[in-house]
Amino acid sequence: MKEKIISNLEMLLGELTQEDDYKEKWEDFLVCLAEAYGSVNLKEKLRKALVNLLQYVDENSLIKGMEFLDRKIDNFPVMDVLKAMIGITGEIRREKEASIKELKDMLSELATPVIRIWKDILLLPLIGSLDSDRAQSMAEKLLDYTANTRAKVVIIDVTGVPMIDTIVGGFLIEMFNAVKLLGSDVVLTGIKPEIAHTLVKLGVDFNMVTIKRDLESSLKYAIDKTSESNPTSKRSRKRGISDEE
Repeated sequence: MKEKIISNLEMLLGELTQEDDYKEKWEDFLVCLAEAYGSVNLKEKLRKALVNLLQYVDENSLIKGMEFLDRKIDNFPVMDVLKAMIGITGEIRREKEASIKELKDMLSELATPVIRIWKDILLLPLIGSLDSDRAQSMAEKLLDYTANTRAKVVIIDVTGVPMIDTIVGGFLIEMFNAVKLLGSDVVLTGIKPEIAHTLVKLGVDFNMVTIKRDLESSLKYAIDKTSESNPTSKRSRKRGISDEE
């Protein structure tokens, strides 16, 4: 079969495609097939050529191409080639799925950044629209960080959130309560009128959360709060002020 492919290569390529880019991929495949014919590891021998071919040629063209080669070449191993193609296609799909999952995980990390801005203070700045999936993921991540860092104050800044519906608002309330159960104070800042209306409608217990107008006020409150609960830190702050004076 090797001689049959090599001696008729130009004719086969002319029938398979008229496009130079595709012709080069088909040529690589045919040459590799001629060299690998009869090999036990046909799939591995054809892997690189098939991967290149699959990236450029659509499914219908591939099927027609294999049917054409089966007609023109005696003993063309069409079943072996198709099995190799299916196996490689599955591997490519799994690699793409793994890459997509990795990208989703990265986007999730970027979309919900929990920042430790002080020894006992965490900041969760929320940006963009919140849906129930993102809110739940955000809550789980924040609770893990809060427990691991033993933070005393958690600031949640919703300045960058345009709107919160009742479902997401319910998730936020559950998150506030869960953070309180971990022994941390919750400070909510950046509330817009629309968000305020939703939270009031949901019946937020404002004894569970401290409201501040902006992030600066929240930071001042949090630093004072943690200093009060840490006498050593409080004395250090006083010494620092005295030194500056």
